[in-house]
Amino acid sequence: MPLAFADQFCHYAAASFDKQLHLAELVGEEDWHFNMASGLLSFGQHLHFQAQVLGTESYENNTWLWAWANEGSNIPEKLLVSSLAMKALGEEQQIAEFTTPMLQLGGIDGNTLATIAGGVCQADAYFRAPYQGGAAYLLIQCNAYPKNTEPPLARIASVFPQAIAAMEIPNHKLALAGYLGHYGLAGQDDAGKLVVKEDGQAVLVAAFDEQERLTKLEVTVAAKT
Repeated sequence: MPLAFADQFCHYAAASFDKQLHLAELVGEEDWHFNMASGLLSFGQHLHFQAQVLGTESYENNTWLWAWANEGSNIPEKLLVSSLAMKALGEEQQIAEFTTPMLQLGGIDGNTLATIAGGVCQADAYFRAPYQGGAAYLLIQCNAYPKNTEPPLARIASVFPQAIAAMEIPNHKLALAGYLGHYGLAGQDDAGKLVVKEDGQAVLVAAFDEQERLTKLEVTVAAKT
């Protein structure tokens, strides 16, 4: 069943928060540079990643412009693949936010759209690249991107509470289900709870209230041998 725009955001929000934490850990305070011709996003002298242009925010008219609709910036076609994928998804599932060339900023902004696009396009992370008068949002999609090596359950136990505290996520249950899927884990619905089992034993149990807000998260992480 296709997800509406708000549900798309919930589904990908926690995984996106995780990816952004990892990106911040990797790049620290390094200066950045983006080469539009090659699509290479660089941090300092040693980190170089291929990236797609998703869209831009304008502070002058308070709008978002999808990269596929940006005819004035001469964005190479090879850097429009992800934005065009979002447009195609919008056409397929009738999600106007993905097919409208320009959107007013407010309840929707570049971070919201990049959160969803990062999940849909299976990006490693996104980077907000500020410039005078606005900011470009770049999706990092690179085989050389260093992966997070923390055990998934330990990472989820640490990051998910941070994500729901830092972000306005209406449906925590949908967010956790999407986050589990990001790590290849399947959460089973058990009397309203989300449960992950390994070898028949519950290793993650999450309980929610009537508004699908998290009330309890228990994770059992195996001790290292």
